[in-house]
Amino acid sequence: MNLAFLFVLSLIFSSFFICLTSRFCENKPLFSIRSYCFYCNHKLSFFTLIPIFSYIFLKGKCKYCLKGIPKINFLAEIIGVFLLPFSLYASKIANFSFIFFSLFLFMLFSLSLIDLKLKAVPNLILWLSFIIAFCVNYDIDFIFNACLCAGFLFLLKNFISFLKSIKSKDIQENLGDADIIIMASISGIFGFKFAFWVLFLACVLALPFFFFVKKIAFLPFISLNLIVYFLFLEIYK
Repeated sequence: MNLAFLFVLSLIFSSFFICLTSRFCENKPLFSIRSYCFYCNHKLSFFTLIPIFSYIFLKGKCKYCLKGIPKINFLAEIIGVFLLPFSLYASKIANFSFIFFSLFLFMLFSLSLIDLKLKAVPNLILWLSFIIAFCVNYDIDFIFNACLCAGFLFLLKNFISFLKSIKSKDIQENLGDADIIIMASISGIFGFKFAFWVLFLACVLALPFFFFVKKIAFLPFISLNLIVYFLFLEIYK
């Protein structure tokens, strides 16, 4: 498959999923005919819809009302460019289904964006991601590794809650149910050891943010470290 075409296709898909997640977070109709500005409701022209470049040329503002376009969308488009190339690379190495693994990555991409904006994720997309993950690596090992990881994280979550309850009645759990389901999906695809290291690296990366923000979105850290750790293993194997 032509690599340039794959990058362009990845950019188009990522832009589409960014649009859907933005509409979901703003409680807008998901599948209206034309894209529009959430501030002035003006329908956007073709030029203003070109991913990455339109943000640069418009200087991060709506062409019509001059309201700022969220920087997270621009950053997400840049990251999204690499999802399909990474999926193709990983699928060839690990003998995965390219289509299902790509779908899983874009589901994870969407969940991360929603988690960043709402600090919560919809159950429908969450469980759809788990089902797609099963299709990536559909064998008995998936069930075993997914259950092993979910059980481990469930015990860890409750143990942390127990330790906190000793000092305070106000319990805030570090691991949410969404994180457990996604980690179980990753464990099912790549194995428990891989998932453990992804979780560990995500915790290390997220730790500094706890000093500045009381509640953070953890799924983006998991998503990022899934890719980083996979590439690390391939480079240094």
